[in-house]
Amino acid sequence: MPNLNIDLRGLAPPEPIEQILQWLDVAIAGENLVAHLPHTPYPLYDYLRTRSCHWECVAQADGSAILTLYRD
Repeated sequence: MPNLNIDLRGLAPPEPIEQILQWLDVAIAGENLVAHLPHTPYPLYDYLRTRSCHWECVAQADGSAILTLYRD
């Protein structure tokens, strides 16, 4: 799966988290995902801590957030 940029701001909860976790389940080490989210995805962090990955999330001025997720 190639590196991916997706805009998830228009989806209803919990679809953004589900799509990110689905990507993570099939991604291979070294791939990354950049996701634009409607807000900082705090509930997602507990799921990510149990998987082989690392991430950074930057809040945007409009209240949205950019999550960059790296599959380890």
